Amino acid sequence: MTAADEPPHAAADELFEAELDARGFDYEVVEDGLYEIVAGEITLTVSLENMRRDYARDNDPGVVSRFAEQLDAAISGETPDWESVQPFIRYSLEPADYEMGFDDVLHEPVTETLIKVYVFTPPDGSSIAWIIDSMLTDWGVTRDEVIEQANQNMDQLVAETKLEIDEIEAVKLGMLATEETPFKASLILSPKFRELVSPTLGWPVFVVAPTRDFAYVLSCEDKDFLGRLGQVVLDEYNESGHPITAEVLEVSDDGVVAIGSFAPRSP
Repeated sequence: MTAADEPPHAAADELFEAELDARGFDYEVVEDGLYEIVAGEITLTVSLENMRRDYARDNDPGVVSRFAEQLDAAISGETPDWESVQPFIRYSLEPADYEMGFDDVLHEPVTETLIKVYVFTPPDGSSIAWIIDSMLTDWGVTRDEVIEQANQNMDQLVAETKLEIDEIEAVKLGMLATEETPFKASLILSPKFRELVSPTLGWPVFVVAPTRDFAYVLSCEDKDFLGRLGQVVLDEYNESGHPITAEVLEVSDDGVVAIGSFAPRSP
């Protein structure tokens, strides 16, 4: 097979296998994009679909190495103590159709198709770990304590975020500028979000958040402009390794409501 004949994800797969070899993991490709990885007594089945999409979009080998680091951390099973993890407790806006469900995951419903999942990151922000019930026992804290800490930390992230405005034919299109890009879309769940956007865009607002690191904000007075965002939303949603929703969300004091979608729902 020539380089031209190789599938577009071949380079990402080769980099991933090199990462596994460097870490001394045994593995087997059980089907295209699905790897069975063995480390001691632990066996994990891992899909490369999301990682492949991110690599194809960004052409960044770091996407692969960070994915391998997250895998390494998951296999090691090491959870930091409560004192060290507190500053890095967050929540993340996620699609509700996660195939494994959320039975042991600390979460809350947002809409019919969206979930707020409580998570934490390492200090360098290189990965995101969902908080499961057993972690609360290890930390010696309650669900309410974790939620309160996440709310405080996310409110602080909103306070450090800037609203950048691109004016298009007298319509102000808002974009969230924050260093913690994996939580960009999640910021819309913070009560402080109103303080960030309302001085410029009013309140309530429309939001499109097709991926973790992408969010547009629009005044509800500019509803007719939403149609012009459709292709951008669909491109981001279909090409990202971490798609969230192709819906248009209305964010108000009553919460988040989906008012329409740029993509039909699966039957």
